[in-house]
Amino acid sequence: MGNSISNRRQLIAAAALALLLGFYHGMSGTLASGWLVFCSVFFVCLPLPEMLATWLMQKRVQQQAESLGVSLLRPQRLITLAEADTLLLPYRDILTEGAPRISALLPEGMSQAGLLALAAAAERGATHPIGRVIYATATERGLRLPRVSAQAEQAHRGAEALCTGDTIRVGSIDWLRKEGVHFSAELLTTADQMYCRGESVVALSMGQRARGLIALSYDTRDGVRAVLSELSHAGMTPILFTSSAQKLAHALAKQFDITAAYGNRSKKNSVREAQFLQAHGHIIALLDVATHPIPIPAGTADIRLLIPSPQATGTNKDTELGEADIALPSIAALPPLLTLSRRAACACCHSRRIALFGALLFLLPAAGALQMAGGSLMPPQVAVGCLFLLTVLALLPIRKIR
Repeated sequence: MGNSISNRRQLIAAAALALLLGFYHGMSGTLASGWLVFCSVFFVCLPLPEMLATWLMQKRVQQQAESLGVSLLRPQRLITLAEADTLLLPYRDILTEGAPRISALLPEGMSQAGLLALAAAAERGATHPIGRVIYATATERGLRLPRVSAQAEQAHRGAEALCTGDTIRVGSIDWLRKEGVHFSAELLTTADQMYCRGESVVALSMGQRARGLIALSYDTRDGVRAVLSELSHAGMTPILFTSSAQKLAHALAKQFDITAAYGNRSKKNSVREAQFLQAHGHIIALLDVATHPIPIPAGTADIRLLIPSPQATGTNKDTELGEADIALPSIAALPPLLTLSRRAACACCHSRRIALFGALLFLLPAAGALQMAGGSLMPPQVAVGCLFLLTVLALLPIRKIR
């Protein structure tokens, strides 16, 4: 869209300049000379070299991207990726792979089976992966779940339900504490230790008292640390955004050598942080996962990269892609894509300079400057030849994109 508007403006500018110079020569000389100047100036100033160079660049880059398993949904946005210096990313399905698993049950005042059964009863029908794994684990162990009523799931917080007149909540410690739930010093200390090990922690409360913790862990994705290091060396700063606890975010940042990490990110806070980075001159690329999206609207970032879910097909995949600019198979495809985008941007810049300087060079004789030295006006056929030469020269840098 941006390229088409720019080309339209250049075309209008070329026509206006040709009309102005043609009118001048027509008034000061003859109508024939005015017509010759109009045609020559118009042909020389046409944005054809840049248009063809951009088209060829997109075709060549599309082929290179397909070899990486990348889909350029909006090829013109690849230049924005070349300029990006900040990468916002979540940790689930990027730093980790597979579903979480329960690694520890730490009850307080009840048994481990009772803690898991009560949490699973509140998480029955949950849509969040942690809620689903809690319910699935209790079912696999054959636990008898107590009856609950008035269940509700709170986005990025947890779930709550009524059981024998008491309110049961399963979710983040910060959320439970905001609801007035009391935690013992021992539970809070244990939770900190779990966060430092890179584990997610959810707490169970009954009434206004915490009754235990459930720790969950993920398998880390092979090679992701090397990928993040490669991005850092390429001048792109990875920043971790997550709705999980800040202590877990810090632990993950330390584990994967990420520059900065922000936890407890609500949609409002995430948007504010992204806008703050943009206000300080950063160009933001948002790497999102269809299964665990960052709570940031796509339009907030300068470019949105998306890893679609493997099982998505047809209409579901189109819905997932939504406003994404580029679809990646995994984060491992990002470093070579970033290199490709920068080569494409450099080639486009060279093509643009060739087209601009060539047009300025040929504009003088096309405008009748040679008449001052006793020469003649440039014929339109020669102007077309100059345009053809500029087009060939402008395409040369594009052919070198690898």
